[in-house]
Amino acid sequence: MTEYKIAVVNSSSFGQRYKEHWEALEKLGTVDRFMVDPDISGKDLAEKLAGHNVIIASVTPNFREDFFENMPGLLLISRHGIGYNSIDIAAAKKHGVKVTIVPPLVERDAVAGNALANLLAIMRMTVAAANREREGHYEDRAQFLGAEFAGKQFGVIGCGNIGSRVAEYFHLFSKDGVVLINDPEPHTPEGWWDDKPWAKRVSFDEVLEQCDCISLNASLDESDFHFINKEALAKCKDGVYFVNHARGALIVEDDMMAAVKSGKVRGYAADTMEVEPVPGDHPFLQDPVHFLITPHTSAYTDYCLHGMGDKCVSDVQNLVAGKPLVRELTSEL
Repeated sequence: MTEYKIAVVNSSSFGQRYKEHWEALEKLGTVDRFMVDPDISGKDLAEKLAGHNVIIASVTPNFREDFFENMPGLLLISRHGIGYNSIDIAAAKKHGVKVTIVPPLVERDAVAGNALANLLAIMRMTVAAANREREGHYEDRAQFLGAEFAGKQFGVIGCGNIGSRVAEYFHLFSKDGVVLINDPEPHTPEGWWDDKPWAKRVSFDEVLEQCDCISLNASLDESDFHFINKEALAKCKDGVYFVNHARGALIVEDDMMAAVKSGKVRGYAADTMEVEPVPGDHPFLQDPVHFLITPHTSAYTDYCLHGMGDKCVSDVQNLVAGKPLVRELTSEL
């Protein structure tokens, strides 16, 4: 009989608020929590997790070939989320490891809603103004001259599960109701395009050149790594706003900072950064008027976080029972 040793890696939320998820796993085997350096090597990571055959994985660290080749006996990596760019799926399959993710609809409303909230907040300088009020400087309120939300030209880059929901929100406020969308292969919910004449697919450059507000919802791969760089930003309208609730490495941070300083970009809101946790001395954090950076909390709603935990628990339960796994990426290769 297989003895199950479960490692919860770099997740500050799984089993914390909803302790029933941790307790459910303890009925299946031994459960340990690990917090490791996001940039840890695969070999060192395998050494820390030696003996564990199931992993509940957060956004970091990376699980690459050098991890799998040093981790014999590993059966499953269950992502506590929908993104999987941190896992080499082909290497996992090669070594007989199953990889699962949360079904997209679990996170759809939570992440899209947070993108909208943070974009609105940066456009109205809400956080910066609230901080000045807290500090007793009511007289400074005239400094916080924000931008109107309605009537702007909105654009979405990456119109998949979450990007399509952001587009629906934008449609309610966008200029003439039209939302400009760039995505060569959009993986939207089935039938999404059928009744949405307001969703206009255009080129990457057209989104940059025509939009006042742009939401980045692309998945991170070789084609879009650092694709919002100085060349791309130079094509944008002056005073553009960006919101990024996908992956931090979609942008070049130094180029974004330069664009904000020059006035090309009026505001940047992000719930994800290239390096997490974000260092306290990061330049973005020193400018709360033009930057709003939150600690990867888009999925932190009761419904979403509980659903993510349910999925990870059911993955392990199904593995133990020999049942099929839901959203198993390694079976799709």
